[in-house]
Amino acid sequence: MKNHGNPRNFPKAKHCGFRAAAIAGMNLLVGTFLALAFPADARAQQLDSAARLAPLTDQLRVGAEYFLNRTDTAESVRHDFQMMHQYGLTIARIFIVWDDIKRQPDQWDFHRYDWIYDAAQESGIKIAATLCAEDPPGWMKLTPFYHHRMNLNDPKLREQAAIYLEKVVSRYRNHPAQGPWLLMNEPGLEVNYEGATMEAFGKWLEERYGSVDRLNQRWFQPLGKFSDVQLHPDQWDSHWTDYGSFIDWKEFNIDDLCGFLRWIEQQIRALDTMHATHINPPALISNLAARGQDPWKEGKSVDFMGTSIHPAWNFSEYDRSEFGLPFAYCLDLLRSASGKRPWWVTELQGGPTIYTGHRSMNPTQSEITRWMWDSFGAGSRAVVFWLWNPRVLGNEGGEWGLVNQDGEPSTRVEAVKALADALKRLPELAQAKAEARQVGILYNPETLLLMELDGRPQADKQREKEPLWSLEGTYAALEQAHIPMDFVHLDELKSGAAQRYKVLYLPYSYALDDGAVEALRTYVRNGGTVWADGLPAWKNEYGELRPRIPGGLGDVFGAEVSDIDPVEEPFSVTAANEQGGELWRLPLVMKGGRALVRDRDGKAFAVKHQFGKGQAIYFASAVTLAYRHKNNPIVQNWIVQPALAANAGSTVTLETGSGKISFRGLEGPGTAFAVLSNWGASGTVVVSFSGNYRKVVNALSDAPVTSARVQGKTVVTLPLPPEAVLVLEARTD
Repeated sequence: MKNHGNPRNFPKAKHCGFRAAAIAGMNLLVGTFLALAFPADARAQQLDSAARLAPLTDQLRVGAEYFLNRTDTAESVRHDFQMMHQYGLTIARIFIVWDDIKRQPDQWDFHRYDWIYDAAQESGIKIAATLCAEDPPGWMKLTPFYHHRMNLNDPKLREQAAIYLEKVVSRYRNHPAQGPWLLMNEPGLEVNYEGATMEAFGKWLEERYGSVDRLNQRWFQPLGKFSDVQLHPDQWDSHWTDYGSFIDWKEFNIDDLCGFLRWIEQQIRALDTMHATHINPPALISNLAARGQDPWKEGKSVDFMGTSIHPAWNFSEYDRSEFGLPFAYCLDLLRSASGKRPWWVTELQGGPTIYTGHRSMNPTQSEITRWMWDSFGAGSRAVVFWLWNPRVLGNEGGEWGLVNQDGEPSTRVEAVKALADALKRLPELAQAKAEARQVGILYNPETLLLMELDGRPQADKQREKEPLWSLEGTYAALEQAHIPMDFVHLDELKSGAAQRYKVLYLPYSYALDDGAVEALRTYVRNGGTVWADGLPAWKNEYGELRPRIPGGLGDVFGAEVSDIDPVEEPFSVTAANEQGGELWRLPLVMKGGRALVRDRDGKAFAVKHQFGKGQAIYFASAVTLAYRHKNNPIVQNWIVQPALAANAGSTVTLETGSGKISFRGLEGPGTAFAVLSNWGASGTVVVSFSGNYRKVVNALSDAPVTSARVQGKTVVTLPLPPEAVLVLEARTD
């Protein structure tokens, strides 16, 4: 039957004020009202967030997207949810598509989504509801189809979006099956140059610069007043480009997206203070800054974060046998951006890609199993697949589903059930957490953005990817040495938060603002070890040159470079033919440092220098990029040496094992876990648990494992077959 917006007979909300404000869609009024209604006390907000998260994080969960096809019936939906329950799923993510519930103006019809919520309640499944406020219905004639993002800077669209959000949240906020609200699917912007966006950009520029005179000192085309700003799509297409306006525009788009997310979250909070909010930024292994993404900033808008990981889309530069490495990279970047908050893998490829994705593939049972265990080992509280049942029409029709084409369980579903059953047998795993990391890798949006411009003239050589590949190379060197690490956002460095790490890596960090340069100086002076390669701090965030490398930090590194000698091919530094140099030979001038590595001519190639209580290490070429391309163990050793010392003393350690093993260590009350997923050949692993652990068991079978006490550690030696997962639990009892 049709429903015209009257709420169903769900229990009344305890917090249902503010409704009229949301309906009105008056953005400034709503924002002001919310600011008055909800105290800004940070501790109170954290407590509220923790209360909202508790029902979602009390256990480790498995779930899947449920796609509501127009061929579905109430009976078919109920059948599917019963099957999901049978196979151990406790989360169903859905899109509440605006066009589905409002096919005509002023006609709201929720009955098909009611099927989902009621079926979920019957099956003990929580709904993770994705809101689509940026994706207007077809009758508005603004988009060619759904899954298009419209401009929420437009006050008319925002007014309609506020009504959509009020209708959806009011309807389901008290349903027993309601779980978290996703503010937007895979948050992002369709970049536009419309008047409303230019108005928002002008206000952003005014906040950044304060006066037009200051802006005009940087921009090529001067403004009379901030509201005069007007950009156009091909403004930066020429070889000679205004860097100032480009960098500001890119950074504005990141902040503009975050503003949209905050606005959506405010609309929800005006109606529902009980359920958590969530986002899933995608493609974490790409150049996020160039895409208009910053997970650290986006995450401030929600109670907890997640991500989408689709190997068929995201890992196109890796062989399938190497998927463990980029998968682990995505997990660690998400975990780092989440800080101390819980997080999910919100979308994980669950089935075949045929015509979509960058490659055609169907995940095997083994791949599904290893992805899931690495996710939980890394700290994820849930893994949610894309998707349970595929679309029956259009893009992705018949693809991505966990179930077979006929809707029956596949071998992939069997793998999911096996893991869900294992989680039920291991409630103590949900209480375990990773140790604090001692090693950080600087995540530098300034370099990633600037390379969009600097790298264009030689795009055929893929220069734009070099900073990202160097980031991956650093991660690979540490991950393959089984050294746990965090990604450290540039803002964390500048705030002083990076001081908690013993070692901080700066791969290809050629752009750094003045504040970051001084923060690095302080970090080392106070006892940290910084490791850098290439051209650190050569330019500031707008591409303005510093005369020497490392820019403004010669006294910290104990050496300087005043000339750059580019090379066309990778080169070996030493007689060992390690091919550790790439892009540049940088003649070092020593300023108090000592040579750490010398080239074949006896000249210093790497330098180490004591500064204050800490030390700085510098390699005079793109060493991390060279490792990304060649995986030479000598180069890996150059990179990981300071991290090995910093990581000494960890509770759970993989002492011996192939670099193809994804390894995670966790500690809980009276227990410690080691989670190993093998992406390589058969081999032997040696795992140690430091502490008073009396027994080690295979957690998947509860069978005892032979162990030995060696120098205060409980040590286990076991074979690890190809594609295998090993979960060890050390117990104090």
